[in-house]
Amino acid sequence: MTKLPAIVVAGLGRCGTSLMMQMLQAGGVKCIGDWPAFETSASMFGSFDPAAFAALRGTAIKLIDPARLPIGAMPNHIVIWLDRGVVEQARSQIKMVRGFGGPVASNRQTLRAMVSGLRSDRAPNMAAIGAKGRLPSIALTFDRLLTHPTKTAADLYLFLRAHGYELDLVKMVKQIRGRSPACYPGMMEIELLGQRGIAA
Repeated sequence: MTKLPAIVVAGLGRCGTSLMMQMLQAGGVKCIGDWPAFETSASMFGSFDPAAFAALRGTAIKLIDPARLPIGAMPNHIVIWLDRGVVEQARSQIKMVRGFGGPVASNRQTLRAMVSGLRSDRAPNMAAIGAKGRLPSIALTFDRLLTHPTKTAADLYLFLRAHGYELDLVKMVKQIRGRSPACYPGMMEIELLGQRGIAA
C-alpha cells in the first residue's frame, strides 16, 4: 500500500474544484471520479462512506460542501481548499441551477442571498475538512489560478512535493485555460466533454 496521503480537494460549489482535479490528474495523481468534473455518488451524493474515506491513500477526492458529509477520521489526508470571489461564485451557482431547470431567479435579491450564504458557510466547511489548522492544507483561489497560473500551480506543486508527491508541473499548468475570473457564460465541463466528443 502506498504511504502517500490522500488529497482532499474541497470547497463550496463553483469554486474551481473540477479544474483542480483536472490539474492533479494531469500531473500524475490518481483521482476518484470521471474527468472533467470528478463527481461520484461515493464522494458527494448520499453514499459517502466515512470508513472508505479514512482508508484512502495516494489518491485525490473532490468534496463539495464537506460540512454536509459525515466525515470521520482523516488519519493520512492533506487538504486543498478552493476559494473564489463570492459574487462571481454566486453568479456561477445561479447559472448552474438555472441551467438544470432549477426554480431560482436571476436577480439582485437572489445574488445577495447567495453571497451571504457563501460567506457564512466558508468557516464551518473549512473546519469540517480540517483546513483550519487540524490537517496539512493549502488554500488557493480560483481567481489566482486563472490570473497567475504558473505561480499558483508552483505553490501547489511545492505543497504536494512536501508530502511525497512528485508531479508534472508543466502538465498541471496546461490544464488552466486563460480567461477572466468572472462567471463564464457557458458550462465549462460540458464544453470540455464536447471537445473530446463525449456526450454530457
